[in-house]
Amino acid sequence: MHNKVLTLLFLLACTRAGAQTPIVPSDLSVPSKIAPAYFGPNAFPVPVIPEARLDKNLRVELSGDFFLPQDRRLDFTGGPSFHLRIPLWTDRAALSLWMPIQEWWNYDAETAALRRLGEAYKDGGKGHDSGDLYISADLYVLKARGWVPDILVRAVLKTASGNHFAEARYYDAPGYFFDVTIANSLYFNGFCKELRGAASGGFLCWQTDNGRQNDAWQAGVSAMLDTKVFRLETQLAGYFGWEKDGDQPVTVRGRLDFHAGRFTPFAVFAWGIRDYPFMMLSAGLRYEFPLNRWF
Repeated sequence: MHNKVLTLLFLLACTRAGAQTPIVPSDLSVPSKIAPAYFGPNAFPVPVIPEARLDKNLRVELSGDFFLPQDRRLDFTGGPSFHLRIPLWTDRAALSLWMPIQEWWNYDAETAALRRLGEAYKDGGKGHDSGDLYISADLYVLKARGWVPDILVRAVLKTASGNHFAEARYYDAPGYFFDVTIANSLYFNGFCKELRGAASGGFLCWQTDNGRQNDAWQAGVSAMLDTKVFRLETQLAGYFGWEKDGDQPVTVRGRLDFHAGRFTPFAVFAWGIRDYPFMMLSAGLRYEFPLNRWF
């Protein structure tokens, strides 16, 4: 019996070590630095405020995204990405997926030192790989009528499909966020067709180190002008982690779409105001296909 107990304790110890479960509790006073300010631009993006207006159109977006550093550090990143929206047999629910298909990066020694990458990367580095996949369930809970707004709720899972944690390109752990977007529009006759405002708020979480996680509340506002020729949208959004060391990114974002039937060319510009030391330039094409005949 005594030998069986010892054997069981030994197996439990091996299992614990194999799972890398922390034996000593985390020191919460020491920031993990698993945060936007210390990683590549696609590791901790600020969530884009959704349109909060679902329909029965299948949407596919392909774009080329280029990230430039704001300061004297050098971290150049670029590559194609996609966004897919699939209606779920109703105009009140949809499944959305997006990810960087592939990104190429090139960073210098100063960036490597800031991110504590160690001797192997002390002179900087370059490479390429695919990024994290995001999966979102979008639920349209209320439709605008008069002064009653549109309300969209979404639950988003970030997979751990991105690699190169040792080079601070992606963090090797899942994450998730929930948010609610409230929006309403004013409609016009003439060249300007619609003016729309939206506000969003929610909760975002990701695993850091030693078994702990960073919890952040997120918020944002947006304004959109739609005309017969183009649609222009601006957003101010961010999230605010509890460590308060590089984990409170805020960005301003602008997007310009040109109406061209089912195919819509677009351009995006984004600028990190805090804890996101990048400028983003993006151009792409969106395709929409109505699925009404299938429902």
